[in-house]
Amino acid sequence: MDPHDDRSNPVLSRREAAVARVIVVVFLACIGIVPALEWIGPRGSDDAGESAWSLLTGIGARVRERLAVDAGPQTDVARRVVVANRAVLEGLKAFEDGLEDQARIGRLLRPPAQAVLSGGLGAGNERVYVGRDGWLFYRPEVEYLTGRGFLEPAVLARRMATASEWTAAPQPDPRPAIIRFARQLEARGITLVVMPTPLKPMIHPEQLARGYEAASSPLQNPSFSALADDLRRSGVLVFDAADVLARARRETGQPQFLATDTHWRPEAMAIVTDALAGFLRARVPMPELPDPGYLTDAREVTNVGDTAVMLDLPSGQRLFPPETVSIRRILAPGGAAWRPSREADVLVLGDSFSNIYSLASMGWGDSAGFAEQLSDALGRPVDRIVQNSDGAYATRLALRRMLATGEDRLAGTRVVIWQFAARELTIGDWRVFELPEATLR
Repeated sequence: MDPHDDRSNPVLSRREAAVARVIVVVFLACIGIVPALEWIGPRGSDDAGESAWSLLTGIGARVRERLAVDAGPQTDVARRVVVANRAVLEGLKAFEDGLEDQARIGRLLRPPAQAVLSGGLGAGNERVYVGRDGWLFYRPEVEYLTGRGFLEPAVLARRMATASEWTAAPQPDPRPAIIRFARQLEARGITLVVMPTPLKPMIHPEQLARGYEAASSPLQNPSFSALADDLRRSGVLVFDAADVLARARRETGQPQFLATDTHWRPEAMAIVTDALAGFLRARVPMPELPDPGYLTDAREVTNVGDTAVMLDLPSGQRLFPPETVSIRRILAPGGAAWRPSREADVLVLGDSFSNIYSLASMGWGDSAGFAEQLSDALGRPVDRIVQNSDGAYATRLALRRMLATGEDRLAGTRVVIWQFAARELTIGDWRVFELPEATLR
């Protein structure tokens, strides 16, 4: 009798059948648990599905933006179809990524795993490096310093080669866009001042790695000096705020950046705006104006930094606690919050470094941001166009749209301050596009 014959060994046969049934049940449970959790989980205003849905419904706006930038009204139909198709595919890819990143099972498992990595092992994640003494650093900012020069031909070629079926090739060289923008403003009698805003690891490398405690000057990407020299030779004013903050750090011994956020502290921002105001007075002719009579109001604000949020740690974590800063709010003579003025002769184009203490939804207070402090330092009204991301082109694009629709934000402007995070020099898309000629003065 063959012991391996199922017919002659019914006990073994029943056992195998039971194991097979268990395996099938476990397999089906593994398949079904993820969609079940997604279906039965609580739904709120911050639900992952709704966030992904907003990405999906935003595809139309993405298409319009791409057509406005990458294909003008005179472009042939075939080119416009290609640009629109890429924008749609790019939007669908963002939608898929949103579903993956914000799925409930991921939100359930990631925080405790990240707490072990960040607390026990001192590791961050794909977006954040854990530094010394509880400091956190945004990965693209570290790579700005540790990577090759952003103007090296091989680097420019590699970035140009990143085009895909849904993404057009970026314009990686900042110089053409900056110089062209300066010429467009010059035709309107306006001076452009470019202000690449320093990054935390440039000013505080000692909090990222040992050996930099004695550093007396800011660190920089190898190509920054060449960029600044080329722009200045082309007649573009460049205000280097990195030297200002490095000197303040050296003289005061105080941190110039938030420990768990990518942005500068309010007192560091005020130092920069004071220095910028002096730079403008020395180089840009502006008429004297009556004292606007601004008032100030000191207030403490406590918030969790954006890099701490990027770590996706459990709610209530104490590894990287909230920080408290004192902001200096700028108020109108009657006590109302400061407001930008469309009649101002100074226009700020800025990103999240301008918004950090101005946009209340960022959690660091209001009426105390870059434009407000510059307005107070200059003693004159200031206008602003700000957007948190894509500093290489977003505010220029917003200005272009306003001019195209008849909203002339450049009327009466004498100087434009273009503030953008220095990391944009390595990761930004420096597209060149024209301002509508119809608004020329």
